[in-house]
Amino acid sequence: MTTGAARFAPHALLLLMIVIWGGSFVAAKTALDSLAPFAIVAARFWIAVACLLPFVLRRGAGAELRAVLRPGAVTGVALTIGYLLQFLGMDETSASMGGFLAGLIPLLVALGGWLVFRSRLGRVGLFGFALGITGMLLLVWPVGDAGDGPHDTPRGMVLQVASSIAYAVHILLISRLGRGLPSMAYCFVQLLVITLAATAAVGLDGPVAKAPSFEWSWVLVAAIAYLGFIATALGIATQSVVQPKIPPMHLALLFATQPLFAAIAGWALLGDRMGPMQLAGGATIVAGIVVTSFDRRR
Repeated sequence: MTTGAARFAPHALLLLMIVIWGGSFVAAKTALDSLAPFAIVAARFWIAVACLLPFVLRRGAGAELRAVLRPGAVTGVALTIGYLLQFLGMDETSASMGGFLAGLIPLLVALGGWLVFRSRLGRVGLFGFALGITGMLLLVWPVGDAGDGPHDTPRGMVLQVASSIAYAVHILLISRLGRGLPSMAYCFVQLLVITLAATAAVGLDGPVAKAPSFEWSWVLVAAIAYLGFIATALGIATQSVVQPKIPPMHLALLFATQPLFAAIAGWALLGDRMGPMQLAGGATIVAGIVVTSFDRRR
């Protein structure tokens, strides 16, 4: 049995990845200054697929890939919808807003599990969900002209909420279809679905380069590398190893910090400024996640 500080090593590793995922909203906004949303998604996942390929192509890989092809494709479609909608929405919202609206995902998973799979959701969980919805309403409440700061359009916020719904569906599908499947092959098929779909969709959201005189810069390359290598490939590998070792309540509390890290990164690196109403909304969403984590579920 693992005792002492070593018990919390998985917690520390997952928290580090959550910090990285919070920073990915800034990397995405930086890349969106130069490239169209679908092109960034395609580039990000081509990198991730290339990183995972050596771990998938080993003895017995063919049988594993055949076993996960159908469930991987189904869950991959849900994940694809989530990423494409999210990047479209992030093109019209700040990194901080994107992080807070992504914070709705754990609450939507709890509600979806209760509605669709009859998972237990008590009064505490319902109260947490109500807090999350209240926080979302506060976030999207009109606050007037944002001046020189980032502008969050209603369309962008709706797309972000829709992407959170798609991510929640993806998580629920994994819970239903992913049991007993080889995790690496299952993950690879999902990423391949996103990669191919995003590549096919490149150009549907406008010109790939946003400026006529487009040039690659080290900032743009670093942003895409961050998204592909660190936030996706390394993130998936780390999460698959450490998440099963962490109790569900601890997981919910850890993931409740992601919107905060996204807001901090947006403020520190991009100058995001959120009004009192939006800050209250973000805090209310985080409170909803924390409250829901204390609900007793089977």
